[in-house]
Amino acid sequence: MTNKIIFFLPKKTMNEATVYYVDILKHGFIKAGYSVEETEDLSDLKKINKIFVMSAKWCFIVKLFNPKAKIVTWFQGLGAEEALMTRNSLVRKRLWNCVEFFALKFSWINIYVSERMHNYYQDIYRVKDKNFFIMPCFNKKLNEDAFNLVDKYDKPSFVYAGGLDKWQCIEETLDIFCQIEKSIPAASLTLLTKDKIKAEELIKRYNIKNYKISFVSLNELDAELMKYKYGFLIRQDHIVNNVSTPTKMNSYLANGVIPIYTNVIDDFNENIRKSNYFVMLNAYDTVKTWKETITRFDSSSSLIDFKGNFLNEVRLVFLTYYNQEKYILNFCDFLKKIG
Repeated sequence: MTNKIIFFLPKKTMNEATVYYVDILKHGFIKAGYSVEETEDLSDLKKINKIFVMSAKWCFIVKLFNPKAKIVTWFQGLGAEEALMTRNSLVRKRLWNCVEFFALKFSWINIYVSERMHNYYQDIYRVKDKNFFIMPCFNKKLNEDAFNLVDKYDKPSFVYAGGLDKWQCIEETLDIFCQIEKSIPAASLTLLTKDKIKAEELIKRYNIKNYKISFVSLNELDAELMKYKYGFLIRQDHIVNNVSTPTKMNSYLANGVIPIYTNVIDDFNENIRKSNYFVMLNAYDTVKTWKETITRFDSSSSLIDFKGNFLNEVRLVFLTYYNQEKYILNFCDFLKKIG
């Protein structure tokens, strides 16, 4: 009898990033001999033996609905810590603590986005999970054509793609660019965000002159990103960020954008080696020091061999860290091993 698993994928849980990640896991199951189906309807799960869910919350709900099911839970982030960080709610944090503890204890397989996330959950909840798999968040393959655009690396063009929430450090990003613009008058900044009104307010607050605010659909994002030399990914030293693997890094590198990022994401520190062709900032340095690091890098990036060396560094990251085929094979082997 063929092994079967149903992927429970409610509409609101799916976007470009999650679809790509889930597809890798599906292919791993198929390669391991499983038949794979998916549903958005909880009622379809009543008599199913093995079920994949998108979060600890859904593990809790599905397990109550079908207590005998073996659940595969994807831990995308730290629900309890995020509730406190983004909503400042101790009540929500405590509720998430209960849900996460339940999911860790009663899942058949736990999937984490980083080794640091796995270690954090083990340390906090003291639940030993035998069956776990680790894979970073990513959603794009390398586009080498993006490295060959004429004059791309000759112009100091900067981009920020994403929301304007405080935890995404948009104000720190604008503060850095404000300082850069004073040292490099030709520098330009593009904000790719839905919230144009708030973006305009923030731009004026930091007195940035050479800027553009735009929004593109997910289908157009790659074609837009590949125009720029630098991309900002600034985060504060907080456990939510320490355990994360933001897809923004993958999006930037896939499109030949030089990442400017702080050294607080443990998985990047472990797996994306410090490179002369990426701009890694010390999270505890001043904005002035960050500006000096970036402007110094920009003056050296005009060297003739820069583009080729940068591409080679990015190829290595995609071979070792953002390798879809590797994770499918590794997940398949993992499933066969646990039976």
